[in-house]
Amino acid sequence: MKLTIPREDLHQKVYLFSLAILVCCLPLSRYLLSISQFLLLINWLLQGRFRQKVRLALNNPAILFFGSLFLIYCIGLLYTQNLATGLARVKNALPLLLLPLVMGTSKTLSAKEFRLLLLLFSSAVITAAMVCLVNYFITDAPVNGDFREVSIFMLHIRFSLMIVMSMFILLYFLFSKDIPCTISEKLLFLSGACFLAAFLLFLRSFTGIIIGMVLALVFLLNMTFRSKRPLIRHAFLFIIAGTLTGFFVLTLSVYRQNFHAGPVHPDTLEIYTVNGNRYSHDILSGALENGHYIDLYVCETELKKEWNKISRIPYDSLDRKGQSISYTIRRYLTSKGYRKDSAALSKLDGSDIQRIEDGLANYTFRNNPGIYQRLYETLWELHILSRTGYMLQHSMGQRIAFLEASWPVLKENIWTGVGTGDVYDAMLHSAREKRLTVDPQWEGKPHNQFIFFILAFGMAGFLYLLFCFIYPVMANRAYRSLLFNLYAGIILISMLTLDTLESYDSMVFFAFFYCLFVFAADAQGKRKLTAFNKSN
Repeated sequence: MKLTIPREDLHQKVYLFSLAILVCCLPLSRYLLSISQFLLLINWLLQGRFRQKVRLALNNPAILFFGSLFLIYCIGLLYTQNLATGLARVKNALPLLLLPLVMGTSKTLSAKEFRLLLLLFSSAVITAAMVCLVNYFITDAPVNGDFREVSIFMLHIRFSLMIVMSMFILLYFLFSKDIPCTISEKLLFLSGACFLAAFLLFLRSFTGIIIGMVLALVFLLNMTFRSKRPLIRHAFLFIIAGTLTGFFVLTLSVYRQNFHAGPVHPDTLEIYTVNGNRYSHDILSGALENGHYIDLYVCETELKKEWNKISRIPYDSLDRKGQSISYTIRRYLTSKGYRKDSAALSKLDGSDIQRIEDGLANYTFRNNPGIYQRLYETLWELHILSRTGYMLQHSMGQRIAFLEASWPVLKENIWTGVGTGDVYDAMLHSAREKRLTVDPQWEGKPHNQFIFFILAFGMAGFLYLLFCFIYPVMANRAYRSLLFNLYAGIILISMLTLDTLESYDSMVFFAFFYCLFVFAADAQGKRKLTAFNKSN
């Protein structure tokens, strides 16, 4: 007797299989992301039943509103001058049309299927992190000592968003009473979450770490309010208060220890080195490294002569991070409390010279890598910006420069924007007009998704985009889901410091999880199944 699978069941299996490929490839393969969405579309078209799907979409207009986000990108093409870039943006935005159309008009996922997709995604992120670690240890170190290059599948900041999402999925499964788990499964969830947290610190993505810390507090607050045991509530509140206090004290301690120094009295400064060469003293600079003044006791003549004897990178060249190696030398010597002369250079050993060549400007980073180093670097950039106004190659300072460059463009195109493809060109033109000090490799990205939307589509388009983001959440009550709120927190916070939706893999990440929580979650399940059952 020949067994056959009912046509509708076959389409549902292909649908789930395509979603499984999509979530597994999110952190691993941009190419297979496109393949999985193509399978979703083909299966949806072959399934037919378009009357029922149209009826379902009309009964839930949130699907249409979210899908109309894609049309905003298309409308922006009508008045853009850089058509090639505009078309690339429209192509990246295709998931905003495809995923709500397919996921919003397909049968709801069962609780088991929903959890399976989340676990597959977390497993794929863990796999990607492990591959990155293996690659790191095989190649011994990231290129130019830049730990951002540890992430080999995508930009480290974008990967950190997926890491944070996976961490909280595993923690949700670990603590949720609605999901039955064995002890061994709970141990696996806990181990996976701890591994991802450790890898996030190793990756040194400050944005990802901050988002993770903020959402950890939200997660703990949620557990605090849900718990009926006073002891547990008090324990969680103590952890939250302790975490906030600890981070504040650490930040304040690092800042006061390293960026405060006593006044300089010019008449007490020595004029000559032990070799009889003259020191230069920039008293007005005030730039500090580990609490010592960088621009005091500097003898360029001795530094250049001695450095060229001990290093293959010339004194007038760049270190492996692309920074002026002369300034890296001065910072490194200052961090040790040394003067900047030949006598100080003679105290350095081979490992010190190697670190300077790699662009490591502070000797303490050798013993305090990870979160301390990233926090110190951020505070140092703010310190240097306030003292000297220098912002080149500094991420915090550069973001301030980007905001300055965006303001004239916003004023001139406040209602309509410059179009889908002209944002980067307009930003570059504005930066040149204002003569801002920006990195020569800067492409014109505002590094803020909200500003990008206003620049591209104007205030009218931006307000409509906000409506299309918010209305489906409110209409389908997705805000009741803790996992959705954590996901929304990741997206919204990242948009403040990143062009989150201007990368294809991040766009798919955003659109898929939005549609999963808002259109394919259990809250929509009965309505969708009823619509399909009535049509049979």
